[in-house]
Amino acid sequence: MSTTSLTSTSTLDSLLPLPAVVLIIGATVCPLLGRVSSRAPVIVAVLACGTASGILALFAPAVYSGRLLVTYLGGWTPKDGAALGIAFAADPFGLSYALAVTVVSLVLTVFTLSMLGGLGRRELGGYACLFLLLAAALVGIALTADAFNMFVWLEVAALASYALTGFFLERPTALEAAFKILVLTTIGTFCVFVGTGILYARYGALNLGQLHHALEPRAGVVGLLALGLVITGYGTKAGLIPFHGWLADAHTAAPGPVSAMFSGLMVSLGVVGIARFAFLVYGRPTPVLGVLMVVGVVSAVVGALLSLGQDDLKRLLAYDTVSQIGVVTAGLAIGTRLGVAGGAYQLLNHTLFKTLLFLCAGTVLHTTGKERLSELGGLARKMPLVAAAFLVGVLAISGLPPLNGYVSVGLIHEGLEETHQYVPLAALLLSQAVTVAALGRATWRVFFGPARGPAPAGESARPGMVAGFLALATLCVAFGAVPELLLDRVLGPAADWLLDAGDYGRSVLAGGGHVTLGPALTFDYLAPKSLLVALATAAVGVLLARRYAGDRVPGGLVTPLRRLHTGSVNDYASFLVAGLLLVCGGLLAGRLG
Repeated sequence: MSTTSLTSTSTLDSLLPLPAVVLIIGATVCPLLGRVSSRAPVIVAVLACGTASGILALFAPAVYSGRLLVTYLGGWTPKDGAALGIAFAADPFGLSYALAVTVVSLVLTVFTLSMLGGLGRRELGGYACLFLLLAAALVGIALTADAFNMFVWLEVAALASYALTGFFLERPTALEAAFKILVLTTIGTFCVFVGTGILYARYGALNLGQLHHALEPRAGVVGLLALGLVITGYGTKAGLIPFHGWLADAHTAAPGPVSAMFSGLMVSLGVVGIARFAFLVYGRPTPVLGVLMVVGVVSAVVGALLSLGQDDLKRLLAYDTVSQIGVVTAGLAIGTRLGVAGGAYQLLNHTLFKTLLFLCAGTVLHTTGKERLSELGGLARKMPLVAAAFLVGVLAISGLPPLNGYVSVGLIHEGLEETHQYVPLAALLLSQAVTVAALGRATWRVFFGPARGPAPAGESARPGMVAGFLALATLCVAFGAVPELLLDRVLGPAADWLLDAGDYGRSVLAGGGHVTLGPALTFDYLAPKSLLVALATAAVGVLLARRYAGDRVPGGLVTPLRRLHTGSVNDYASFLVAGLLLVCGGLLAGRLG
């Protein structure tokens, strides 16, 4: 390598913490500017997100070509395989998530300028501050190779999310939701803290690469118990079942752009944390993948059924988030290159279509003051752009070509078939059909069904809102139209690094390195089987949606599942503890087996 190349790579390495620093600086400045101008804080937020995106884009050519960029804060580099300094590392999986965070946050801040621009100066200053702090935490955790630093960023995200959930504290629902997210995610972050502490006490390391070498060749009982705690903690943030009790209330109570950020970006933080530990620290042993597959499939099916049973539009979308994160987790748990790439693809796609759907739901609430399906109807005439954007999001999440969900869900199905996991495959197909039914029913009731009451007198979509809808809808189409490019340049390298814990560990401790990229992944867009499966699940979902298109309430399994969700934080905390015991028990049982 030439001296120029070495210098260039070294410069890139040293820039790794900068995107998070830029966002934190923006968060610091916003409350001060809020005293001067009402819009200045949000404009600063737009600039901070744009600058962070630009810096992250500089890393892309090197990272997606197979290089791991690494830097140690303060120059505290490892000695003899032992690291004391805090490591930042950019691999394709983490960089893709960080880019998604900054780009989608940029769209959301532009949207906020239009939707919430009427708030007072101090309110907008505080809102922009919390928004940027949350974005900084998400970027920080994506670029960290240190277990304790991950916990710190998780705490920053948690504090920002508490405040954003209760931002309109005068609303009783916001206060209740803020209390639930405070209690439940605090238990989750405490689990991460204890799990990280156990790993440090047992193996004397916090650096992910050093931990991986210390855990080889096989994690013992203590190591698996620590992993159980970590999965529970990050699973709570991801909203996986049974750790999901906080999610629906928080998404319902928060302002529209915040709900979009929670659902599209923040819950994915939990998946990134689980993937870091399960793949790069523990090397994806069979018990771990088995537990994640069970948790993922149960979340996918139960989340979809709960979504079908909701009358509140934002709550319906929130439970669908539980289902979609379950699909992502199941894809990663396949453990093959195809499955991991499909899971990572679905993670990015979820960021796009779920953000779009929540922005549409927020606009409906902002315009009509209503969010119940039973009170809404016929809005397509009054709000054609919102109706079109919502329809694009629904078609994308339904896995129909040519939109992005078709490719990522198809890859996950192929991965399950390739590894002969037919029971999870059948369960995911069921969840897909129920998802189509739930969202199809919502689309009909809100936009195309008979109007209920007089037409809303609210304002039409403003330029920033239109730009947000168009940007996200275009990305949903683009991510479906060019799957080969994304698979070859982004998701194949992401899977290669996640599946090579040894190279990752050595590269982190060596201050950088390369992984050998596998052959280009392909997806046959016009394969008869893929098209047939997509159309068949959509047809079953549409038939199911027709059954509940009126005021009929879904029964069957939906009723007992709804009764289990009492709204009591005590009950949800019990679910969380039960989940912790089941995850730890599953990991230990798998080791003994």
